[in-house]
Amino acid sequence: MTVHGRVTLGVLVDSLGPDVVQVLSMPRGREILIGAPVIYDPEEPMKGLDGAVLLATGRPSAQMIARAGEAGVAVVVVKPGSCDATTLAEAAHAAGTALLAAASDLSWGQLYTLIDALLAVVAPATEQVGGASRAPDLFALANQVAVRVGGAVAIEDLAMRVLAYSTVEDQKIDELRREGILGRRVPEHPTNTGEYSAVLRADGAVWSYEPVEFYPRLAIAVRAHGEALGTIWAVQSETPLAADAADILADAALAAAPHLAKISLAADEARRRRDECLGRLLRGMGPARGLAASFGLLQDEPLTVVTIGPHTGPSDAFAATHAGDLLRTAYASYRMRAAAGAVDGHAYAIVAADSALPLLRKITGDTLDRVADRIGGRWRAGVSRTAPSLAALPAAARQADEALRALCGPFATTQVGGHAELAAALFLMEVDSSVRDTPAKYGEPLNLIADHDQRQGTHYLRTLRVWMAAHYDVPKAAETLSLHPNTLRYRLRRIGELIDLDDYDTRLVLGLQLRLRDIAANDRPDDRPAP
Repeated sequence: MTVHGRVTLGVLVDSLGPDVVQVLSMPRGREILIGAPVIYDPEEPMKGLDGAVLLATGRPSAQMIARAGEAGVAVVVVKPGSCDATTLAEAAHAAGTALLAAASDLSWGQLYTLIDALLAVVAPATEQVGGASRAPDLFALANQVAVRVGGAVAIEDLAMRVLAYSTVEDQKIDELRREGILGRRVPEHPTNTGEYSAVLRADGAVWSYEPVEFYPRLAIAVRAHGEALGTIWAVQSETPLAADAADILADAALAAAPHLAKISLAADEARRRRDECLGRLLRGMGPARGLAASFGLLQDEPLTVVTIGPHTGPSDAFAATHAGDLLRTAYASYRMRAAAGAVDGHAYAIVAADSALPLLRKITGDTLDRVADRIGGRWRAGVSRTAPSLAALPAAARQADEALRALCGPFATTQVGGHAELAAALFLMEVDSSVRDTPAKYGEPLNLIADHDQRQGTHYLRTLRVWMAAHYDVPKAAETLSLHPNTLRYRLRRIGELIDLDDYDTRLVLGLQLRLRDIAANDRPDDRPAP
């Protein structure tokens, strides 16, 4: 990490705004350049943190602040209530390190995402073009427009990601805008498609009054050479916007277009190259060591492949790309080295961790919830077995694919699953595929019982399901069936006149046939919970 960052400390503080961070100490002023954010684990050594924005979890001490200063950390961020702010501010001043206090209701992951996104969209602090300063960056532009129109402003790309937002004091925002800022993306809502389509179709600024429970917003599309690049939104709270707000937004759209075009082109190209390298690693093509090094992965360390996809239906390119971005940000926020992106329409990640690591499963599960919130639908994540080295990645990728296939099938109900624990589900899927179009699937012994039920009006199939699910425990099964145990024993003897229930193979085949029959009929037995 290098101190030669793109953003000054002053830009960071102003862009995040007083609702997100408060300055406790700034001994070297506002003009120092900052590097990338890091969620700091107190048990790890302070190495490679030159210029970092250190997000100090737990209860930071004055000694920790002093060590951060020695390591060249530019900014330390703490949470109020976790420490004595005065003592830490004095230590920060002595160490020459800035100290900020983050909002208590903001998670470290959210703050990491906000700072990471800021570094991506704000122009270099000292860059000049043709001897003249560049046009204002997107955050500065948002603030300028907010002052002129008299309402909070947000600038978004076509994926509804919040690229920049205003932080003008006393300008009110509603919960919709607050969630968008914290999550860096407009929250999912049934009206999103309609209102964004209306904005992108219009030649100028248009009003949006949906969702009705939030403030009205005036919005305009940002275009370059007729191609839509994003949108600008101004919130009207209790005070009406300026009379010429539509004209101001039109000017702002012209000013924002070069920035959004640059971001779009840079992001698309960087993402394309990253995804291409990721795909070559997963397929075992090309110089594996060099490809892995570009992601910060080592040749002979344990690696795990994770892939995520929708529970039902195919994954489209946009969804896969967005899911890959969320995976990469989530792992990075916990300092977990990973290569993540979209390959062949699916989101993948190669993580430098053991597949059984609980934190890996938790981060992945939390990411699925975020994907569902932003894109909709139910999502699943397949996890490979641990690959001992880069050479085993193609096999691990196949395992992750198989695990995801099992999770999206009828034999598994969890959100995140590993290849090892899904072995039974994968076996059942193979059996189902093998016998799907053969008479054996519904042949003897199953059809003997089914025919008897149909002819005589008995309920032998359900009886057998419950009895087998109870591991052949008659009293337990009888309780589920609301029968006396002796009544169930008599019923089983009658069934035994049709098939040999004492034969192990008969029980095994019958249980398998019942399971496949229930899945095919989409009729789960009463004793099994629905997913």
